[in-house]
Amino acid sequence: MSSYIYEAIEHDKRFPAKIFTTSIGKSSYHWHYDYEMMLVLKGSVILNIFPESCIMKTGDIALVNSKTVHGLSKTNEDNICLFIQLKQELFENWQDKNQNYRYYLNSAVNKVEPKVPYATFIRNAALIGLEYEGKHLSNFYRIKALLYTLIADLFEYTHYDIREYSDKSATVEESDTLLKILEYIDLNYYSDNITEELCSMIGMCEKTLYRFLKRHTDLTVKELVISLKIEKAQFLLSSTEKPINTIAHECCFGNDKTFYRIFKKETGVTPMEYRLHGSNVEKNKQVQGYLSFSKNEAIELMKRML
Repeated sequence: MSSYIYEAIEHDKRFPAKIFTTSIGKSSYHWHYDYEMMLVLKGSVILNIFPESCIMKTGDIALVNSKTVHGLSKTNEDNICLFIQLKQELFENWQDKNQNYRYYLNSAVNKVEPKVPYATFIRNAALIGLEYEGKHLSNFYRIKALLYTLIADLFEYTHYDIREYSDKSATVEESDTLLKILEYIDLNYYSDNITEELCSMIGMCEKTLYRFLKRHTDLTVKELVISLKIEKAQFLLSSTEKPINTIAHECCFGNDKTFYRIFKKETGVTPMEYRLHGSNVEKNKQVQGYLSFSKNEAIELMKRML
């Protein structure tokens, strides 16, 4: 496995998701906490989910699971794709938050078929994409309803694994070890002794853990913690009116000055600039690999998927 880039996702202020259409060029291998549904509206795209790859053609749909290393690249034909990125919290089991769900949904590979036709998921995804283009209050409520319907359909109609992260002595493959580390950091990022605690939990010395993370994510424990804190701060800045010093405290930064310095370094803008104008789009350009496309064509293509 090579090194991978962490992508912080800026969600819509109105609901815990990011919905967009785009044309794909080539993205770096990367990972994020979100579950990502992808529907090919036109052409074809190569989807790489380590260690396998597949060609997704017009009408294919796939779900990339949370914290899964993946990348995208175009073929020799133009493409337009719809993406629905869903916050990990939407899939939490309120009875046991140590559980992580890994769904099997990929019409291009079709190793494990859902209990209903793929058209069920394709139609729902297309409806979400079309409603997102609307500007009325009704569109907002329909999107929320469709998003939760989509999640309910994943639970009811797809096959999935439930992974537990409470067994500290479990021996797992490298990819599972990485997921276990990320899950632990996600749940314990506020701890002052997180590296020591993580080494104890995962059964690695600090040097081995450092080499493992640098090889698989190109980040250290400290950098992963900072990435998570920044993502949480971005969400609070964009979705609440909380004072910036309160957000700095809730995201476990030592003080306001440290928060401003780190946030500016990681995002390219200050917390106030982010609240007013959003993220620095160029920062994630290498990760995303997005190309220009016709928005009107995308809308017509989504209508055909219904």
